[in-house]
Amino acid sequence: MKKHIPQTFNKLEMMMLPISEQTLTFENELMLTDNFNSPPIEEKEITRFIHNTYPFKMMFTMIQICTKGYMRIRYNLQEYVIRENMVAIILPNSIGECVEISKDFQMAFITYKEDNYLNGHDSAYPAGFRNKLSSQAVAHLPDGKMEELLTLYRMMRKKVQKPHTEFTREVLKGFMQVILAECYQELSDTLEIKESNYRKNRQKYLFDKFLTLVQKNYTKERSVTFYADLMCLTPKYLSQAVFQASGRHAGEWIKEYVILDAKTLLKNGRYTVQQVSDLLNFANASFFGKYFKAATGYSPKKYQKE
Repeated sequence: MKKHIPQTFNKLEMMMLPISEQTLTFENELMLTDNFNSPPIEEKEITRFIHNTYPFKMMFTMIQICTKGYMRIRYNLQEYVIRENMVAIILPNSIGECVEISKDFQMAFITYKEDNYLNGHDSAYPAGFRNKLSSQAVAHLPDGKMEELLTLYRMMRKKVQKPHTEFTREVLKGFMQVILAECYQELSDTLEIKESNYRKNRQKYLFDKFLTLVQKNYTKERSVTFYADLMCLTPKYLSQAVFQASGRHAGEWIKEYVILDAKTLLKNGRYTVQQVSDLLNFANASFFGKYFKAATGYSPKKYQKE
């Protein structure tokens, strides 16, 4: 008998997303969906979705355009609330978790695989902007800008609904370039304000830089000294700055990234405890087990079964 694999994924592929009557796809590489014409979400559906959702790694890019209500998400351990007239860009390999959704929540989603739409010199990513997105994923849109994005979204839907030709992908790529450029401009403006505040608050600047480095290196490096060296600081100074900015020690933040990823891997259903230990670069499964239990109160095996 074939072993059943639970449908809780560490890696969330684009085609695993829920499909509705409003969902359109192109070649399994681009998906457009919204709930603009749907009835309000029932409380029991919200509760079931929130409670049954494990943290996941997104293997695609997602643009979220909110027109009503709100969604609260935890993205790479930073919490955001996406409200009316706001846009969010979630990058591949990000760890995400949905925390709360309002009943009147309405949003359009554009998801795509970067290799098919943003490669080579056609990329819409300004130099260095990708790194900045890790610390600022959400921006507010002026009313006119929101309507522009929604118009582009509707035009993309019409193009996908028509019979596909050899130029369909190129047209869709063109739409994506414009949408991303508009989103990046708004996010850049938000970042300029944020960076201005950094100059007034060095601790906050160091904390955000620290988190960006942890996001890139936590699967291999878990010592505060490693990150302090990258930032040309002493471990003591970095720890003090992180604590002053967040109320938590640097080592706690590193551990939370490691444990969050460990939980998604364990709930995946595809990996043994030994394999998870290897993926996160622990010396052995025994050391990983002690590390995990100290942080969660559960052994890795017990967590898989609970």
